[in-house]
Amino acid sequence: MTFKETCQIGKSWKKIKYLHVSSLVLALLIIPGSALATYIQGPTEVLSSLDFETEREFVISSKSFSQEHLIPIDPLSGRLIPLEHEEFDEEKFFSEVEPSNSEIDPYSDEAIEEEDPFGDSPEDDSDLEEDPFAEDPFADEEKEIEHMSDPLESWFNRPVYAFNDHFYEYFMRPVSQTYKDIVAENFRIMIRNLYNTATFPGRLVSSLFQFEFDKAGRVVGRVLVNCTLGFLCAVDVANEEFNIKPVDEDFGQVLGSYGIPSGSYLVLPLLGPSSVRDGVGRAVDAVMNPLFWLVPDFISGVGVTSGRIVNETSFFIEDIKALKESAIDPYISVRDFYNQRRKILVDE
Repeated sequence: MTFKETCQIGKSWKKIKYLHVSSLVLALLIIPGSALATYIQGPTEVLSSLDFETEREFVISSKSFSQEHLIPIDPLSGRLIPLEHEEFDEEKFFSEVEPSNSEIDPYSDEAIEEEDPFGDSPEDDSDLEEDPFAEDPFADEEKEIEHMSDPLESWFNRPVYAFNDHFYEYFMRPVSQTYKDIVAENFRIMIRNLYNTATFPGRLVSSLFQFEFDKAGRVVGRVLVNCTLGFLCAVDVANEEFNIKPVDEDFGQVLGSYGIPSGSYLVLPLLGPSSVRDGVGRAVDAVMNPLFWLVPDFISGVGVTSGRIVNETSFFIEDIKALKESAIDPYISVRDFYNQRRKILVDE
């Protein structure tokens, strides 16, 4: 055997010697530690033994350890000695339970009906059988509005609508916006009240033709109150102080109340959306307008009518802008809105 082989054997022997020594040290630490752990209570056992009803401080001591939790260990082998447990006596267990005299299955419908403390069993709750959404309480109030025919759309209505739109964008809107910036809103409301009071004969006649005497009385009452107490009809005292609401009636609504259909949609130059029936109604309303007879000439009449349109447009500049920006086709949106609005006014 060479010297090199002898050295290698010596090194291997040293490694084996170190392993034996390490194993012995671990055995000396683990075996006593495991035996000691069996006599020490865990946190759950310590908390369960606390007396929370007293105000005395609990001091952990060796005397507080319960002998019931001690597990015997063989001191020689370090193994646990099995305890002798009492076998479970099934007959003794069930004999201690108080027998029930009822033969009803506790999970049956009869038991649920007898022991239901809230009275919400399926048999007693008859309200659940009725569907609260079976009938829509607002179904009668919602009426489908018929579509307005538009045979003149391509060759007349759309061209006139385009003309009116350009006239509004390049003339009416700038004039109305400037007028709005200069004239205060309260003063513009007073001018609107003057125009509405001057055109009361058309609303009065339209209400009487529809036998709506309540509205006719409101028209007369508003004129009397506003002309006497409303600074020459410029202030709407009747609505603000006496709660006499305005009346929106015209002769086109009179024709509609008698069953005359609206006819085809019609766009009038400078006057905007209308219909065949409402066009006739506008002509009758113009004749019943006192300004039609009081204005001396045609030029003066155009001036009065233009002033009224500019004043009225100043209240709706933002609304018209929002409609154009949100609508895919403003022509169709204006037509549908006009149709719905007129239908609601006729039904009222």
